[in-house]
Amino acid sequence: MTSETSRPAASLRPGPAVRLNEPLPDRGRRRLGEPFVTHHVRRTMARGLRPQPSWTVPVRYVLPDGPAGEAVELSDARSAAAALRPGSPALALIAPTYVARGTLAGQQERFDALLDRIGELAEERPEAPVVLLVGMQWASAREAGESVARLRALLGRARARLPDVPVCGLSLPGPGKPRTLNAAIEIAESLGCLGVGWVDDDVHLDAGCLSRLARDFLAAGCRGAVGATKIPHTREFATSHLLARAKAIAAPATNYPHGCCILVATDVLAGGMPGRYVSDDGYVCFRLLDPALPDPLARLRLVPDARCHYYVAGPAGETRRRIRRILLNHLVDLADWPLPVVRHYFRHILFAGLWPLTAFDASGGRRRGLQKALIKWLYFAWFAGVGTELYLRGLTCRPLRAVEWAPYSAVPTLTPPVQER
Repeated sequence: MTSETSRPAASLRPGPAVRLNEPLPDRGRRRLGEPFVTHHVRRTMARGLRPQPSWTVPVRYVLPDGPAGEAVELSDARSAAAALRPGSPALALIAPTYVARGTLAGQQERFDALLDRIGELAEERPEAPVVLLVGMQWASAREAGESVARLRALLGRARARLPDVPVCGLSLPGPGKPRTLNAAIEIAESLGCLGVGWVDDDVHLDAGCLSRLARDFLAAGCRGAVGATKIPHTREFATSHLLARAKAIAAPATNYPHGCCILVATDVLAGGMPGRYVSDDGYVCFRLLDPALPDPLARLRLVPDARCHYYVAGPAGETRRRIRRILLNHLVDLADWPLPVVRHYFRHILFAGLWPLTAFDASGGRRRGLQKALIKWLYFAWFAGVGTELYLRGLTCRPLRAVEWAPYSAVPTLTPPVQER
């Protein structure tokens, strides 16, 4: 096996590279025309979070079982990439999950549905061969062994159903999806993949979803990011119905690709996500958002006919913790990135319609515009409260050491036929 990098045909990626935004440095940040108050608040909030600098953790790389049923494991990303190299993939698809997510039978059911979509992609886009990377996180020594056993079961199903798609499993400690993404990105970079995509284990993809994402990604020269259009569904909880109604009116930060189903140019994620960032789609958005363009979201495209279905919210306590985590992610991004990017995100994405602080949104009529403004102000009040905490932590040198991971304890599988809300 060779360690030489194998790259897909250059014709898949014509044109110049996209300019990428960089987070501001931790020290020596310059104002560059930024008002003193804004500079002080952002810099102080940035100091309010001091996590580990990297998501890197030890990873066991698991390949499909050998001819005699023996387990094949590797200890480093280069060896895993070398074992996968015969496929010369253009796209790396990641399926992140964890042992406590549910039973093996439930994970196999969701994995089989994903294999259906990957099979469509492989058939309809042969010019962009795919490698599949399956992440299985664990939380204890007992779960570590279970993680490898489940990976072997899932990889066997992938090998049997899609024998032409190279596949590798990643067993690693959790929590945190960026850990799995970074481990997979390291393999994708070694393979010379032009794009990296991932699909969460709690969404259902319509037929053709992945192939349509790849269609638009290839048409754009494998630049920027494309994401599925999300279709919300409610659960039995009052919070689910309440938030679904509020989101339908306020449309909070939903006009760019989200991390539940996304395909991103590999150079956007080169070297992996830094440890400060828990939100994968937030990191991608701030890397690619360009206020200098006529359409600042030109490199962050939703694909209308690529649809994925998801449940809105869960139990009240879990939803509250999840919203707090989302707000912390927003605040860290608003503190860390260049001011023109931050201003556009705040005014036109996160708090669009927050009249009179931002422009009044009369696109759905005056009454709906007032409803949107009210919901945005309620959200802004919560946002300001969490922001004040982060600011005071930075001011008193008592930073948060991590953003709490906040998964829902149980998410039922969305299975066809799916009825829209």
